[in-house]
Amino acid sequence: MMTALEMRRLSGRAGSSLAALLFAPVLVLLPGVAHADNGWSEAQRGSPLVLGTSKLAFEDLFNTPHTLNGPILWAKQHADVGLETFDPAGAAAYSIAGGVLKLRAYQAADGIHSGNVQSTNANQAYQGAQIVPGRNGFTCVGCYFEVRAQFPNARGTWGAFWLLTPDDPRRRGHLEVDAIEYFGAGDKRGHHHSIHRWGPQEPGGHAKRSDYTGMDAIADFGWHLYGVDLRGIAEIDGKPALVVYMDRKEVARIAADADFFTRPFYFNMTLSINPQDSVRTLPQTVSFDDLRVYK
Repeated sequence: MMTALEMRRLSGRAGSSLAALLFAPVLVLLPGVAHADNGWSEAQRGSPLVLGTSKLAFEDLFNTPHTLNGPILWAKQHADVGLETFDPAGAAAYSIAGGVLKLRAYQAADGIHSGNVQSTNANQAYQGAQIVPGRNGFTCVGCYFEVRAQFPNARGTWGAFWLLTPDDPRRRGHLEVDAIEYFGAGDKRGHHHSIHRWGPQEPGGHAKRSDYTGMDAIADFGWHLYGVDLRGIAEIDGKPALVVYMDRKEVARIAADADFFTRPFYFNMTLSINPQDSVRTLPQTVSFDDLRVYK
């Protein structure tokens, strides 16, 4: 499977140094068929989400204007990862109306543009700047994250709802959880989900375990809830498990290392353009709503 770094070489973006990779964490792009040894289990697929005593820790229904320049939601802060350049806040890739955040990919004179929105700024994500959850950025430890999203009936889509831990400049390395990566009409049933560990302590700077499953509901190109549970309540063989959900029904789970449940994560909503799809629909839009975090 090609790594994000290799894809960035293809698209002529980032350099190949490990330092560049660590300062600009990215999603792994290519879909992969689930293998028996990838650690993921779909044995409880369809089981309902149980929030139990968990309380709402964060909510944004996008019913009010946002600058996407803080203090909680920030545009652009992540490195460009596909064929596009992420627009800064206030540019054409972003709109909020009718309770919906829309990220739009479009062709401009200088190339393809699109958008990324996350709950930290670059200094908080990569340089150790202070995060005061709910006041200045947002992170959550041991939480369930979800968003309602609508992916387009389009080609070249690389849409995602995903999580990262802030990078510690004193000891580089971070965790990543991809609740959903969607690759457009060319893979219209595809639910891709992964966990990643980035850092110099990993062979080659990166370790991952990915899973893929077909979900008929995604192919309707309608609104669905996508979530990931890091509360550590679920288990596999007695070990705490991370669980991915669609419409609050389990898709798959994986036993994860303890720090996935004890480190703070921030969320990302992203529309990139997939350099591996030879057909690209432009413009195209991914829509997000009902963003919630429970602890």
